[in-house]
Amino acid sequence: MFDSPSSDAYACPGPGLPTPTPSPAAPDVAASHPADVVSDSGSPDVMDGEGGAPVPAPCPLAEAERQHARAVARHAAAREAGEAHSQKIAAGYEALGQVRRWRLPRSVEDDGWAFTHGAEEDSHAIWARVHRAYWVQDSTRATVARVQSALGLPVDEIDLLTDEQRDAYIAGLTDEERAELAGPWPVEWLFSPKADDPIRIVNLFAGSGGWCEGITHVLGEPVDMVGVDFSAAACATAVAAGHRRICASVTDLDPTHLALRYVVAVILSPPCQTLSPGGKLAGLAEAAMDIVEEVISEAGAAAGFIMVDDAGDGMEGYAPPTGATWDEVRAPLAALEDERTGLMAECVIWPLALQAKFGNIRWVAMEQSSNLLKSKAAKYVVEAITSEFYAAGWEYAHFELVDAVDYGIASRKNRSFLVCMRYTRPFISHRPSEPFPVTTWAACMGWEKGHKVITRGVRGINPNTGRPKGGNAFSADAPGTTVTGTAYGWAREADGLKHSHADLGRAAGFRPDYPWTHVGRGSGIRNKTQLIADTVNPAVASAWIGHIMGRVWEPQTRVYVDRISRFETPSCLAADPAAKEQYEAWVRSCSAGWERDSAKARRDQALVEAVLLAAGQAAAPGRLAIEAAPVRLAIEAAPVRLQLAAAPRSMAVEAAPGDLPSSRLPGRRAGAEQLVLTM
Repeated sequence: MFDSPSSDAYACPGPGLPTPTPSPAAPDVAASHPADVVSDSGSPDVMDGEGGAPVPAPCPLAEAERQHARAVARHAAAREAGEAHSQKIAAGYEALGQVRRWRLPRSVEDDGWAFTHGAEEDSHAIWARVHRAYWVQDSTRATVARVQSALGLPVDEIDLLTDEQRDAYIAGLTDEERAELAGPWPVEWLFSPKADDPIRIVNLFAGSGGWCEGITHVLGEPVDMVGVDFSAAACATAVAAGHRRICASVTDLDPTHLALRYVVAVILSPPCQTLSPGGKLAGLAEAAMDIVEEVISEAGAAAGFIMVDDAGDGMEGYAPPTGATWDEVRAPLAALEDERTGLMAECVIWPLALQAKFGNIRWVAMEQSSNLLKSKAAKYVVEAITSEFYAAGWEYAHFELVDAVDYGIASRKNRSFLVCMRYTRPFISHRPSEPFPVTTWAACMGWEKGHKVITRGVRGINPNTGRPKGGNAFSADAPGTTVTGTAYGWAREADGLKHSHADLGRAAGFRPDYPWTHVGRGSGIRNKTQLIADTVNPAVASAWIGHIMGRVWEPQTRVYVDRISRFETPSCLAADPAAKEQYEAWVRSCSAGWERDSAKARRDQALVEAVLLAAGQAAAPGRLAIEAAPVRLAIEAAPVRLQLAAAPRSMAVEAAPGDLPSSRLPGRRAGAEQLVLTM
């Protein structure tokens, strides 16, 4: 298997391995025995003068390194020959062009075609040798790493070890060394997963947690998922909601990091501002789409997924990677007017990089602007994405438009969704078996019918017309328009009632207590609203991931949507108009409370505490909290008795937690005990 050992094969460093001791110099017999003369095997004198020191056993590491060096040299020579042959073919076609330009005799052109076709036929065998040399080189690299591990030496490329060798090697490192090796990913991801461990998922451009909420909170699927996002506010929001985040740029991370070896899925939501109807649509310019398409196509070649035909020697499959780094693949994107447009290429770069390096990835999901499928300019980008996955041997790649309204959400959000599956096809539909009940904006907010919502509240005035710039109004008796970053200024037309972030979050599909978090100066009203606008709808995420993973998603999603989208006056108040009016006045007060200053919020809290004291109830059995901006009312645990002078007479009613206005009770836990109201 190995060539004859060289002199460096006899020095094998390593713990516990003795260094060979040189023997005394042997007599020089070269002068009396020329190189081409065979010594007399029967002469004791001659035999005593031959041989010298005892030869130690060859060192496996030195031998493996020598074999690897030879493989590297052979691959370099084969590739150089392949490149030279390609230039020869290109020169042949250039000569044919000259023949036609100068109108040379037909016989000259025929000779040119014969030469070029012959060279193309030869190229199959030449590039097959390059192909074979690459994989031999790759195999010898793995051998070097495994020998280093077996000898207890530092390993240059840990990812080339077997699972058992790698786990044992990493377990022998210190905590600091493991943390440095894993960073910024979880340390436990360095080790191979156990049979009952949840799958590992990387969520790129993860935002505030729409995908995470949909998978864990709505679908109920246990996964080991880490999100990556550049926004500090989005990461803070997701972490507060219980999701893991790495606050970094996706392009600054290495998709072939050792800790990602066992990742089986990649989920992405690249920025959509340059493609969205709400943006400037700069990303849909033909020149921009051409650049993105070029990079996506190059990603497959860089990962090593260019098909090689059978050259007659059984070598077929994929050509070696081009050798370009991922930064070099992304380099053309620097020419884009807005760098966010180019981030869509990551939906191909990361999955194919993981496939080429580790081979464990199984599926990909992506969410993007609806214009990706609606715009003719993006047609070839869509085709390039699916083509690269099919070329890499994936079984299924499909795009589809999905609107959140079709899942009972109170606001529209029509988006393009991608699913790619490496081995199988989906067998559970992402479409509901029967339509979800339509949730109107009024029903979600707890309003009576007949209202309108004005969306011009925070827009400047056009000096030419004297009217607000943009914006409009929509009827609250139907699902609302898409929640945007300016929705914090939306108001009910009748009385100017604004929406809290909890309201807007529920309208976008989130639970009312979702912790929208601002990082930086000020209260961040605008920034929190933008977080809501930018995040994937959890109900749609539940359906899409259930579709991919083969999980039943519809029953739990219906329950979730019903809980977050219905804000109704408790039926127990319908019999008493005065009590109902007081209740609705309280609701309106809470709805507007998030805009009030902290002093007003403290007065509200003092008022409620006074009501509790008047009722003779201690604060310990339950918890009542009203927080400043926005107002937050949370009632948990034991029953609390409130005395409200609602009407000339009193009436005792009971309301289950499900009857309470959940949009104003973001801290209410499911399963909390009943609240007793005495009117």
